Amino acid sequence: MKKYKTGYITGTFDMFNVGHLIILKQSKELCDYLIVGVFTDEFVEHDKHKTPIIPYTDRARIVQAVSYVDLVIPQQNKDKFATWQSFHFDVMFVDSDHQEKYQWEELEQQFAPVGVDIIKIPHTDVVDSSPLREEVTPKRNHEIIGYTQGTFDLFHIGHLNLLEHAKELCDYLIVGVNNDALVEDYKHKRPVVGERERAEVLSGMSVVDECHIMTTLNKMDAYSKYHFNTIFIGDDWKGNPRWEQTKLEMDNIGVKLVFLPHTNGISTTAISKAINHI
Repeated sequence: MKKYKTGYITGTFDMFNVGHLIILKQSKELCDYLIVGVFTDEFVEHDKHKTPIIPYTDRARIVQAVSYVDLVIPQQNKDKFATWQSFHFDVMFVDSDHQEKYQWEELEQQFAPVGVDIIKIPHTDVVDSSPLREEVTPKRNHEIIGYTQGTFDLFHIGHLNLLEHAKELCDYLIVGVNNDALVEDYKHKRPVVGERERAEVLSGMSVVDECHIMTTLNKMDAYSKYHFNTIFIGDDWKGNPRWEQTKLEMDNIGVKLVFLPHTNGISTTAISKAINHI
């Protein structure tokens, strides 16, 4: 298929998930530079008569963190031609699940005179794929190899903040994603999003170099496999007996444990409650 110079796609991207990731990946494969218009809160409220669960600023930051995205802009209305006048993209991508036939024809008629192609991206309902970078081996010339592990259910801005802070402090970042059985064992409930999809979303973040699905919380086991020299954890775990023990274990093998600032006011539990109240 033809490779375009500049592509453009819009969406709400509320509760960022693997379906969002895949449509961005497929769009980027067809263009050199991908612009994403993220609908503002005001526009979503006006157009869909509901408030997004995640505010625009957080949704835009998460989309911008995806490795396939070059630029995020606020999408304040349906006037995509006005966006073209500012950015002059040569292809626009639309989710085939969201674009009615009459809208499709209207877009083609509107953009044909300026040479912009409209391409439907197949909608993904079910994903059965391995994480994008699961088999990568760290390059030994990296001075600081970082590691962090978590559930990362319902990926949100708190997760992104931790990953970005970790990446600022290391050359190569490895992320362990707790599998479903492990989460159920220590949280006594299954995650909302399955392990494969959670790992896929993490792998799509530009700050993540390598991602693995984990079957244990034992950091010595993780170290034996991935040979990191720095481990990151949110500072809300300070004083926890398990992490105090982990710190001693890491000290004994020369691995530095770094506590990173926890993002207050956002959590998977809070998001789940918000969803249940809709």
